[in-house]
Amino acid sequence: MTLLSVYFMIYYTTVVGLDPKALATLFLISKVMDGISDPVMGFILDRFPVTKMGKFRPMLILGTIICVINYILLWFGAVWSPVGKYVIVYVTYLLLGWTFDIMDISKNSLLPVMTTDDKERNSLSLFNALGSMIGGAVIGVLGPVIVADGKLESYYVLIFGSMALTLVLSISGALSVKERVEFGENNEEKYSLKEMLQFLRYKPIWAAFAATLIVGTGSSIAGGAGAYFYTYVLGDMKLMSGVSIIGLIASLVGIVMGPYLANRFGKKKVYLTAVIISTALNLLRLLDVTSMILIYISALIGGVAGGWMVPVSTSIQADNTTYVQYKTGKRAEAAIASLTSFVSKVAQGLGGAIPGYVIAAYGFVTGASVQPESINTGIILCALILPLIFGILGSLIFGTQYTLDQKAVIEMDAKINRNN
Repeated sequence: MTLLSVYFMIYYTTVVGLDPKALATLFLISKVMDGISDPVMGFILDRFPVTKMGKFRPMLILGTIICVINYILLWFGAVWSPVGKYVIVYVTYLLLGWTFDIMDISKNSLLPVMTTDDKERNSLSLFNALGSMIGGAVIGVLGPVIVADGKLESYYVLIFGSMALTLVLSISGALSVKERVEFGENNEEKYSLKEMLQFLRYKPIWAAFAATLIVGTGSSIAGGAGAYFYTYVLGDMKLMSGVSIIGLIASLVGIVMGPYLANRFGKKKVYLTAVIISTALNLLRLLDVTSMILIYISALIGGVAGGWMVPVSTSIQADNTTYVQYKTGKRAEAAIASLTSFVSKVAQGLGGAIPGYVIAAYGFVTGASVQPESINTGIILCALILPLIFGILGSLIFGTQYTLDQKAVIEMDAKINRNN
């Protein structure tokens, strides 16, 4: 997903030579399809039989293999085929919504079935966050160096290398964890597809999803504009690598701090503080958009705050699963995971589409090595101003509408255990 948000648009507009507006439209269409695929896949996975390996680990392994094959075709199918380039890109990108769901929803469903203890969930979220953060950070550090020359061969190295790591780490990880929370045998824990969608009526659920959507959209807009920002505004994509190294170190510190802060102050306060800090840093950078000092400061402080958010977000998702069980008596790990995946992908789709439309509106010339100066305004709008606006909206919604705190989670677990 880091590869898609950072490099997909610039790769297809500068290397392959496709129209940014057509790609932006693809991002939006795919999210309509995800509106179908995510809840359906979650519904299916919650009904997958419990095997000797558990319920979600077999599908994580299978989903990884299927998704990697489709992912490679997404990047290079249009290059390998002499005709139908747009058709290939559209089909493989739309299929990604289904193939990625199999692995992603399965992975995100593991935490609730590994433990019901709140502190253990916070601690396990740390490891999940470390893996996600390190994976994204490695791409952030090495990616700009590998593809700085803008050649197709460089993208072969980046994509095939990343997919090899995805296969090895996802499958070995799935084989190494254990699902410890047993599933009940009665049918009362089953839910219908209609009931699944009704989970959204609960205030903590929709508030968390709304915040994820808005904050994630702002972050994705910034990510999608990042490669353009370093290439055209600063004039050197390799600068992004150094900034990524600072962000990586800071994020690792933040990730380690996240579970401790969540146990000490509560997940809501930690998540909200992180969003506010990230939003304030976008405002700071507007003082001088080309200042590397401000960029480094933002990478350092924002990396720590962003590190807090990763394990806390995963643990909040597990709490929302508990809340659904508390309110309905239904086990719905994959349902919440799939709805979370849907919201995240909508954010990525909107965040990916908006830079495409904006840079096209500001005069981007497809395939040209030199661009008109007017596109810098559009790039800055996407890299800083829009993420600032989305961050403010997201923090307001989460701060005023999300209601679950540590005491509520402990009380819910206690009542569920008594009823069982």
